[in-house]
Amino acid sequence: MSLFTLLADEAPAEQGFFVKIWNSLVNWFLAERGWMHIVIAVAVILVGLIVLKIVLSVSRKLVNKTKLKGIAGDFILTILKVVLVFIYLIIVLRILGIDTTSFVALLTVGTLAISLALQSIIANFASGMILVSNHPFEEGDYVEVSGISGTVVKISLFSTKLKTPDNKVVTIPNSSVSGGNIVNYSAEEKRRVDLTFGVAYGTDVDKVKKIIESVLDAHELVLHDDGYTVRLNEQGESALVFVCRCWAKNADYWTVYFDLQETMTKRFEKEKIEIPYNKLDVNLIANK
Repeated sequence: MSLFTLLADEAPAEQGFFVKIWNSLVNWFLAERGWMHIVIAVAVILVGLIVLKIVLSVSRKLVNKTKLKGIAGDFILTILKVVLVFIYLIIVLRILGIDTTSFVALLTVGTLAISLALQSIIANFASGMILVSNHPFEEGDYVEVSGISGTVVKISLFSTKLKTPDNKVVTIPNSSVSGGNIVNYSAEEKRRVDLTFGVAYGTDVDKVKKIIESVLDAHELVLHDDGYTVRLNEQGESALVFVCRCWAKNADYWTVYFDLQETMTKRFEKEKIEIPYNKLDVNLIANK
């Protein structure tokens, strides 16, 4: 009769449960070579930690060499770390002889439920990844997205913040940003200034062109080396419409735009060139 049997017979009823647990542990450890599972598990844990550290270190170096730096790179590394740790824990549990089938199935169902509940957030995140990786614009650029124009204040993985010219901060979901047209006015160093001017019928066309060209020649912020276009563009209902196209630096665009509007109006007035406007003639019929 073994020592454990004697202890089980002499022990009170409430202690019999713990004796059975102890017997099961001893039997698993010795007869079923549980110690071997523990040694293997410890070895896997140590080796797994080393492998995880190496993989994450190499991944961080690769991310830093690409365009996915900052918040996007950190997020990718975090997701990778979670996935690797999950796989690592599954392997350790299987080595210990624990059935992980139900655990994996439960996790899959839970992940699917969370994905459906957070569908819009996931869509914004995916769009944010596209924006961060493709760089259609950067912070500080003046852009037009989703019908809103403004300076890019911040680009996050879920939304983009714009500051409008009237100092309003607008937060736009990244799914709306990437799903629509993006106009980046700051992508190039130069920007074309397009203006139109209307003069009355009967005005000398060549004279108007020379006046517009002289104003362009005199403005110091106009990029003269890039040339400009001054042509009669349209014979409107009540005016001859001239188009004026010139180039300016991005930072000087609005200064050139407003300066040319003001200066051209003054020159037309000085040169006695009529700027037409809609008129309404009212004829009164006197009753006799």
